[in-house]
Amino acid sequence: MRTLFVMFGILFALSFASQTVHACSCGSANAPCISFGSAQAVFVGTVLSKRVDEQTRPTDRGNINRNPIGFRFAVEQSYRGAAGPEIEIFTGRGGGDCGYDFKIGQRYLVYAYLDGDKLTTYICTSTKLFGTAAEDLAFLATLSSPSQGVTIFGTITHGEAETEYSSSDVFITIEGASPLQKIRPDAEGGFRVGGLPAGKYKVTLHLPDTLSAWQSERQIEVLDRGCAFIGWNVRNNGRVSGRVLNTGGEGVARIAVQLIKPDVDPLQAIGLGTATDASGNFSLSEVPKGRYIISVNYNRYPNPNDPTIIYPPSFYPGVVDQEQAQVITVGTGEKLENLEIRLSPTRAVSVLTGVIVWSDGSPVVDAQLSVMDVTRNDPSGFFAVNVDREGKFRINGYIGQKLFMEARSYRQEITELSGKTRITLEQAEATVQIVIPKLR
Repeated sequence: MRTLFVMFGILFALSFASQTVHACSCGSANAPCISFGSAQAVFVGTVLSKRVDEQTRPTDRGNINRNPIGFRFAVEQSYRGAAGPEIEIFTGRGGGDCGYDFKIGQRYLVYAYLDGDKLTTYICTSTKLFGTAAEDLAFLATLSSPSQGVTIFGTITHGEAETEYSSSDVFITIEGASPLQKIRPDAEGGFRVGGLPAGKYKVTLHLPDTLSAWQSERQIEVLDRGCAFIGWNVRNNGRVSGRVLNTGGEGVARIAVQLIKPDVDPLQAIGLGTATDASGNFSLSEVPKGRYIISVNYNRYPNPNDPTIIYPPSFYPGVVDQEQAQVITVGTGEKLENLEIRLSPTRAVSVLTGVIVWSDGSPVVDAQLSVMDVTRNDPSGFFAVNVDREGKFRINGYIGQKLFMEARSYRQEITELSGKTRITLEQAEATVQIVIPKLR
């Protein structure tokens, strides 16, 4: 997993759109100049009152609370965006929606952000009680000085101990509201540019082909007197590519391919993975330096209608026994190409047809069928199978496959379930009838 450096803590809360979250988690606190550089309003004020805004609905930016709380503040000191004697700031109800628990009569330093047409704040911003805001207030006190401008700074770190590069191989460009800036990081991977005009910028990390970083190009906007932090985690950019073929030399489309360590159980492995394209080609990038085997058709979505199901789980160059798999070695930024994996379809096709009926034998209209492939004792969840208006369905599987099935109907707001059906496909054709008892 990539290590992500969050520029603005507020982005977490504002981009989180789920209505069913049960907890709110924030990243580390931002430096005051970062919080100031991204906020539309910054002020010290005392809470006068609160109200529930019953009309508010989620905006395109993802306001996560349908009826946020509005708090009216008496403004004591405005540093940005709070021109009048009073201002209203909205937040969530608290708990999982990241709402800030303001108390009437208490004094706060508030950083507020536009969400639609409302100024909002959340616990993931730098908003805090006035008595705990010494660092922020010290920075805000410097805003009265005649110097202006913004600062963009950051750091480049290594994602892996074996990442190898020289600072001379890496540089950063900053372009936008000022002429193009080209900066090289210092020996510790840090960089800083100050005195820039406020505005929008594109900050790009330039790496040699042997290295990679998530979101090497960032778009930011920094308001006057503010700053912005950008961090990148540099990784080795080893690449492995090739093609999965059948015995006839044709590409096998949409089959799972994964790089795993040689001594890891492929059913439990968490590694770099992809699926082949329509011609059977696969390509994996950002591969760390190390030794790997390539597994094929493991940890795929367990859909029995998937045509790749006729191929047994295998390993490069085309063996089913993990001990016979060929180990590949990827060096720093090394590119391994044109690997061929040949698979033999050793599984005979079995077609299962069925119907979902009520206890009296009549078909269930608009039934739903969930199926789990439990052949290898590694179920990864149910998936849906198409059922027609007459309750009929078809599953293309293979002989020896074991399925677990459960049907349900939605009738007049009643959910009715069948019994749990287990079936092993033993012939080229098989049929099954699934019965749902009526509740009324």
